[in-house]
Amino acid sequence: MKSLFTVLCLVVFLNFTFAQQEKDSALFEPIGQTLDNIGFFDVDEPLKITLKYDITSFVKHKAKGEYLPAELAIYPTGTDSIVKDVRLKARGNFRRGHCSFPPIYLNFKTDPINQTELEGIRKVKMVTHCNSSKGYQAYVMREYLAYRIYNILSDNSFRVRLLDIDYIDTGKKKRHYQQKGFLIEPVELVTKRLHAIEVNSDVVFGKDVSPDEGTLVALYEYFIGNTDWRFKGGHNMKYIKSMDVVTNYLIPVPYDYDHAGIVNTSYAMPQEWSKADKVTERDYLGYCQTNEDNYREAIDLFNAKKDEIINTIETFEYLDMKDKKNILSFVNEFYVQAKQPKNLIWKMKNECRDIDF
Repeated sequence: MKSLFTVLCLVVFLNFTFAQQEKDSALFEPIGQTLDNIGFFDVDEPLKITLKYDITSFVKHKAKGEYLPAELAIYPTGTDSIVKDVRLKARGNFRRGHCSFPPIYLNFKTDPINQTELEGIRKVKMVTHCNSSKGYQAYVMREYLAYRIYNILSDNSFRVRLLDIDYIDTGKKKRHYQQKGFLIEPVELVTKRLHAIEVNSDVVFGKDVSPDEGTLVALYEYFIGNTDWRFKGGHNMKYIKSMDVVTNYLIPVPYDYDHAGIVNTSYAMPQEWSKADKVTERDYLGYCQTNEDNYREAIDLFNAKKDEIINTIETFEYLDMKDKKNILSFVNEFYVQAKQPKNLIWKMKNECRDIDF
């Protein structure tokens, strides 16, 4: 009888221990067990996160771009959280100097993400509000829209994910912010999604850029009024090579649109290599093409996607009507030109750059 009692006690103890281990492990479960597997960057609604770190020190030393420890809490369901110990640092050559709250690199090297499409990704770019005024929050949303519009035009693009962010300062000033931002798809995911490899932009020459993809990118940059890019040297441009298509050409993938006319930040200005006087004045910086079909096909794609682009802007709920009207007015200026492809092609030919630009 005593032996039976001992066995029963042991069973109860083991069951309790197992249940407790399950309960404890749930607090540290892999992020993939709670985040949707439909694609992290395929979801429109904002993901709620909390970033807890020494914001006081971050702002003071942002120009150095040094890593700081941080606690990242992710709320995939809006309530229960997954906590990751990450490091972060300020990024962006211009915005580190200009913004009181510059964009961020989130580094997961010390606490990796497991069992999702983000598995193995060490660094993710996060776009922040730059400064605390309402206008700067609108800039973030307008830049997010710029990424979304290029997603409509091409799969060879960086996807983005909206964020609702709680910033909690562990530093002296104990600041607390609530802002929106967004994450940019890491290039490792882009290449995996497109079955491609990344190519170092330092070894890329104009002759290496796909004429059709290059013309589409250049027309898109013209469409959004952006001159803060160049094919040469990969300025705000990544290059990938398809593993499915036999070709020597590389595909350019653009990013970083805060100096574009469609965003129209207060600090934006045309680059020195542009003839534009202001960012809302369009300047075509693409390479000159010997085959006119490259120009025509790019224009035809824009015209085919017009309704979807306009609808994306009109239904975007995170900008007020004034901002959306401003964007739509700027976009419609382009479509006035696109309705007359011959005239737009003439303009592209007149403004295009030599292959060494």
